[in-house]
Amino acid sequence: MMRLLQQTLGLLTLPCLILAGCDVIDDPVIPLTIAYSGEAEPPSFEPALTGPQHVLLEDFTAHQCGNCPPAGALAEQIAAASGGLVHVLAVHAGSLAAVTNAPFDTDWTTEESNAYWDQLAFQVNPIGRVNRRGGPSEIASPNSWSSLVDDELALTPTALLQGAAIQDPTNTEYVHLHTHVTFAEAAAGEIRLALLINENNLIAAQLDYGSDPEVIADFEHNHMLRGSLSGADGLVIATDPSSGSTVQVDYTLTWNPDWVQENSHVLAVLTGASGEVLNCLELPWTP
Repeated sequence: MMRLLQQTLGLLTLPCLILAGCDVIDDPVIPLTIAYSGEAEPPSFEPALTGPQHVLLEDFTAHQCGNCPPAGALAEQIAAASGGLVHVLAVHAGSLAAVTNAPFDTDWTTEESNAYWDQLAFQVNPIGRVNRRGGPSEIASPNSWSSLVDDELALTPTALLQGAAIQDPTNTEYVHLHTHVTFAEAAAGEIRLALLINENNLIAAQLDYGSDPEVIADFEHNHMLRGSLSGADGLVIATDPSSGSTVQVDYTLTWNPDWVQENSHVLAVLTGASGEVLNCLELPWTP
């Protein structure tokens, strides 16, 4: 998990947290040193009145999984047909993601991918989750992804997301992440926000049983989970929010130089107390 620099927390109908002369939040729920380091005021967002349900499609894959490339291609097709409402996250995890001799000598697993793998009731590649419906342990085989995604897209969202990812104008090491949540319905329990980094155009070896030769040395890996600002489960940003309430959180991420920024995206994932995804959004890069 990446180092965090300040959180600015704005709640209109929820309790406010005010820090005075201290960068450390002494809170057992969010045991982190958090800071927003931008000189400019964070952008403001009007409460969203309507909006669509977005879908997180997690593809649990691995570089030594010969059946994984077709599943990844299917996830791409589903996302392409959704008009930007389906967000694919390629989670490299499991024994087939292990580092062995060349060309499978790059470790694509992360702290977050391993945590997600450990949540699964049945661990196999390829497998997936669709908005973590049924809870984080619930898995979905690739042949069910399309219908499950359609079911999710038909839902009215509990919460609506807006946001932006802004490169610091004076320090390229920092990226400022802003997420605004409007609760269209009341929600019970703790609400968490995870900010996940995924990257496209990573060229590395992949086993593919449908290819000849089966080992593709220059396979293009896309949507790969590379890390997060928040940890796998995310940070608690609200508890028992009422209908119409809003929350805005603003963070500064120290960008990992191993990630190519123009190929990367920040995915905001909002989850409820059961671990199911309430909504998600790829934060647009903003000049």
